[in-house]
Amino acid sequence: MFSLGYHIQFAIAASFLISLVMVPILRDPVIKMNLVDRPGGRKRHNGSVPLSGGLAIFIAVMFAAMFTNVSLQAYASLFVGMALMLATGLLDDLVDISPSVKLTAQIVAALLMVSWGGVQITELGLLVGAKPIELGEWAIPFTVLCVLVLINAINMADGTDGLAGGLVLVILAMLFSAAILGGAERGLSGLIGVVFAAVLAFLIYNFRFTRNRSARVFLGDSGSLMLGYAVAWLAVYLSQTPAGVGITPISVAWILLLPVLDLLVLFIRRVMRGRSPFVADSEHLHHVLLRSGFSVRSTVLLLMLVTIAFGVFGLLGWRNDWPEPWLFLAVLPVFVVHYLSSMRAWRVVRVMRRLRRRLKRSP
Repeated sequence: MFSLGYHIQFAIAASFLISLVMVPILRDPVIKMNLVDRPGGRKRHNGSVPLSGGLAIFIAVMFAAMFTNVSLQAYASLFVGMALMLATGLLDDLVDISPSVKLTAQIVAALLMVSWGGVQITELGLLVGAKPIELGEWAIPFTVLCVLVLINAINMADGTDGLAGGLVLVILAMLFSAAILGGAERGLSGLIGVVFAAVLAFLIYNFRFTRNRSARVFLGDSGSLMLGYAVAWLAVYLSQTPAGVGITPISVAWILLLPVLDLLVLFIRRVMRGRSPFVADSEHLHHVLLRSGFSVRSTVLLLMLVTIAFGVFGLLGWRNDWPEPWLFLAVLPVFVVHYLSSMRAWRVVRVMRRLRRRLKRSP
């Protein structure tokens, strides 16, 4: 497996197998704890589904990390932050804690990352000139804000079977590719691979491989908050620290673009309508696709393909030394299209339904 070494390869395989085994093992205990998601309101799944996916992934990552045979001291804030997000999500899944409590826990985890772990965004690259944009004293608040955005972006993507896990899987694959291409330290590459393998095993139970099969387990807030934090930590560490690989921040932004863009557009639209940006609704991009007639599986696969396209674009820009201002400006038309489409979602739904009918009629 490239130049990762035997121990890293074993750790990645162990992570997959542990996650694969833990999902069914945890099923009965979490049901007895009433840690389940029941249908009703915006939730249209059949029957009560265990919310143990995040716990299974966390157990797999923690155990497999010990097999990497590298010092994990530099990653302590990653593991502690993941544990905090897992505990916060489990509490929310059980008793429905307030948004302010969840936000406070997210801020604490982000502060652990930037202060104790020293993992923070210190510069934004050559976005507007010949010199990189240095954040200076704004590095910590800016990093905390970015972590909060990404945690909640992944959390809000967890709205249909396989979506949050699928998007995280693609993002981790892109970060892993960047680590390999950039010659990152084996510990970093190995940890990304370990998290990737655990999520992949979880998706075997969560993804709809057939049109009618429903998910047998959900991430829950525990899993989506934890994975959002893990992705944020790994992305910043990969691009900003001395142990990183030199990938430009704007290239990393392209890897993370789809879930972040969906969250930002949704927040802007809610605020413009005089609504709280934190109140859940059914206006995400995946909801629009579902209302357009796409199946759950097709919707998830389509959004995963878009994330792959964005990520590959970012990696190509980095490896081919494309001008960073161009990569930065290229985000603008994507944002505009997404925003205008969301503001006229009913028109988009109507057009896509017509297109689907025409495709079905064509020989």
